[in-house]
Amino acid sequence: MEGTVVKIAASACYVDRGDRVYECAARGKLTESDTGQSKPLAVGDRVEFRKIDEGEGVVEKVLPRETKLSRTHPHDPRIEKVMVANVDQVLIVSSIKNPPLNPAAIDRFMIAAEAGGLAPLVCINKIDLAVDESDYRDVADVYRELDLPVILTSAKTGAGVEELKEIMMDKSTVLAGHSGTGKSSLINAIQPGLELRTGDLTSGGKGKHVTSNVSLLKLDFGGYVVDTPGTREFGLWDVEKQEVQEFFPAIWELAGECKMPDCIHVHEPKCAVQKAVDEGRLPQVRYDSYIRILESIEEFAAPRATDVERPEEQIPREKRSRSRQEWRQWARRRADEELSDRYEE
Repeated sequence: MEGTVVKIAASACYVDRGDRVYECAARGKLTESDTGQSKPLAVGDRVEFRKIDEGEGVVEKVLPRETKLSRTHPHDPRIEKVMVANVDQVLIVSSIKNPPLNPAAIDRFMIAAEAGGLAPLVCINKIDLAVDESDYRDVADVYRELDLPVILTSAKTGAGVEELKEIMMDKSTVLAGHSGTGKSSLINAIQPGLELRTGDLTSGGKGKHVTSNVSLLKLDFGGYVVDTPGTREFGLWDVEKQEVQEFFPAIWELAGECKMPDCIHVHEPKCAVQKAVDEGRLPQVRYDSYIRILESIEEFAAPRATDVERPEEQIPREKRSRSRQEWRQWARRRADEELSDRYEE
């Protein structure tokens, strides 16, 4: 039989076949070993499983993934850790304060989303803590200029919750972001009956991990949502240094003017990107974010362990690029339709 993994616990995974959920064990090769060298299951995986008793089964095979949100393994950057598979979009949650708004973190999750074939959305949460709009307006405008939907929310006051429900309706959405940004609180605001655990910041001002397990949850208004544990460090998987500039449109456009054909815009002579920063044509904050991400990427001579046993089952790079283009075209059409609707009203 086939089904979807909706939750993974310490000793079992739960597979939804549509008519019921089965508690399943998994073949040894499909669960993560102490060394992390195996190919672990992820929430959202489509699997083949064998029924062994009423409501129980054994997962025999993981089917190829259409999309995924991945990071480098926290203990070994040469190993991939898949957070969730086969969802439509990633809602990147950052907060105004507690913890502070962090464009570099948004960029990192945005790259991971696009690299995994997912549509990125930006959510700036806790706007009730802002003194005025200047606390978040400039950051919001940066991502709107990239044709990304930006939703301003407050789980406390309910601001933006209806807009969030509209953009999540009939889609599967994973919420991702640093610890303490309010991901679980937002899901509770969208559908209070889920009653996800929430928590306050630590005394040091950092978010603490409240969500410990990843689960695929059904929404009453249509669609699914996945709440992921918050992270303090998020290493990019399967993104090479030379590729980082492709995720920064302004830098990517300027790169064509560089004299060095393999310029990565750090210390190369006659670099058009560095010149644009010096002249104020490229915002320093965007360049700084690019540099931080570039410096965080490690390159290895040895092959890295991937989430699939056959490399040809990886999401092709052409598909990732096409996904970015199609998503931006959709975002433009959606903005045009909204303007048209307002005009007609």
